[in-house]
This record gives sequence, C-alpha cells and structure tokens, in this order.
Amino acid sequence: MSEAVSLKCCREAAEQGDARSQYLLGYMLEGGKGTAADAAGALGWYRKAADQGYPSAEFVVGGFYLKGVAVKQDTDEAVRWLKRAAEHGQTDAGASLSTLYANGNGVKKDMAEAAKWARVSADLGNPAAQHMLGTLYLSGMGVSENNEEALRWYRKAAEQGFAASQYFLGLAYLNGQVVKQDTREALKWLRKAAEQGNADAEADLGALYYAGEAVKADYAEAAAWLRKAAEQGNAGAQQLLGSLYIAGEGVKQDFAEAAKWLRKSADQDSPEAEYTLGRMYLNGVGVAEDSSEGVKLISEAAGHGHEKAAALLKELSGK
Repeated sequence: MSEAVSLKCCREAAEQGDARSQYLLGYMLEGGKGTAADAAGALGWYRKAADQGYPSAEFVVGGFYLKGVAVKQDTDEAVRWLKRAAEHGQTDAGASLSTLYANGNGVKKDMAEAAKWARVSADLGNPAAQHMLGTLYLSGMGVSENNEEALRWYRKAAEQGFAASQYFLGLAYLNGQVVKQDTREALKWLRKAAEQGNADAEADLGALYYAGEAVKADYAEAAAWLRKAAEQGNAGAQQLLGSLYIAGEGVKQDFAEAAKWLRKSADQDSPEAEYTLGRMYLNGVGVAEDSSEGVKLISEAAGHGHEKAAALLKELSGK
C-alpha cells in the first residue's frame, strides 16, 4: 500500500474518532509521509488523540510544547502532557520529566521529582530512565545513596544495550568501584559501549591497549580505537593518537599527522598535547619551526600543571 493510500485510509478512520488513527495521521503529517510535511496539522491530530487519552499522542504533544513546534513554547503545558503520558504508561515520558527536573529546564530544579519520574519510566523498562535512576542512587540525589541499587539499575540499562550504562559498568569493574574489580568484565562492558560508538569507552579501550593494562599491549588495536574516539573529539584520544604517530607504533610514523591530532587535543587544553606540540614547533618537527608558537604552547601546558613543561619553560627563559 502506498503512503498516499495509507494516508487516505488513516484520515478516514481519524475523522471517525479513532484515537490510534488520529495519532498515526499526526505522525504521517509530521513526517511528510504521503503528503507535504505539516507540523501544525500534525499537532492538531495528535491533540485529538491525546484528548482521548492515547499515551503516545500525549507524549508527542508534550514534546511539541516543550520545543515550541507549531505552537508557542510552554513548559508548564509540556509538563502537564508528559505527566499524563507517564501516568498512562508511555515509557519515555517519565524519563523526559526526570531530565527536566534534574536540570531545572523550565521548571524548578527538584531532584526528588527527578527520581520519582525516573522510577516511573525505569519500572516500565526505559533504559535512559534506568541509567538516570542509577546515577541518582550513586550520588544520593533525590534518593538515599545506595550503591547496590545504583548498580542494579545501571545493569538493567546496560543489558538493554544502553551505552552510557555499559561504559559505567566497564569503569566500575576496571577500578573496583561499587563492584569487585574484574578486568574481564571491565573489558566486556567497555567493548560493548565502544562498539556502539561511545567515545569515552573507545578512548579508554584504546588507552588500555596502548598501555598494556588489563590487556596485552597492542598498538594497532590501540590506534584503531583511539582514532574512533579522536574523530568524535575526545581530547585524550587525540593526544594518544598523536603520540602513536610520533613513535610510529601501530601506525606508520607521520609527524605531520601527529601534529594534526595534537593540535586538536591542545585546542581542548590537554597539557600533554600542548607540551608535545610545543616541542615540535621549537624543533620544526611535523610543523614549520616557530619558536614563538612553541613557547606559547609550552607556557599553556605549564599553566595547566604540566611539570615537564614548567621545567622547560624555565630553561628557555634562562632562569
């Protein structure tokens, strides 16, 4: 069945008052399926379905008011619809409410309310809400601090494939935080998060292979993971990738490529990157020699607490 025919059938049922069809018609109008996109028209049909208590429509209407799409932005109205959706079992609404209250976005910041609504969605199986609830239990915000509860909710989210929770478990097992240290479990969860593109997990996994910690050192594997994280802007990964290019470990030695990644990391105030790149400018390695730029970078590294940079800066100043 073509989208145009589906739209016609959906409209006929919607006009007869069928809430699900009203919701689906709103969805088709919003996305321009079988017709030109029409946000205002979509909201009208979503609202009709929501007025009949259709949970998914209530959630979407809340989102329209929250973002000010086809209607004047109104957080109070958004919250009203999101609460209705959550109370009617829509799995994402509680998570959205939890985030609003935790951040104080358009509402008074209230961690107890954040925890309350996170639990509503978490109990319905929403992994983002489960992760939020884990974080609240870990920090004792809005609920009494409870590491066992935190771990339980993080694990629930991680087992559903929620990358941030998988990353948390990886670090927890690696450092023996909340759980007994277990490098095999740490690597399992870090890899799961990294394979989903979590930049922090990619960077940490790369760093482990780089240093030979918890795994046998493997510079090629390190470079592969560090590159993924570096391309997402992770400063630590950019710095380590630059170091691999300098040493020619895991990659072909390339000082210009090293300078490129070190510059990206230095621009994010990485002291080690500032120091290394500064020395490259002083010696004209991978970049045109520029003592002024070199001293500037080394000074910045020293200012960020890099001891070798501070010593070199003192030496360069002749003091």
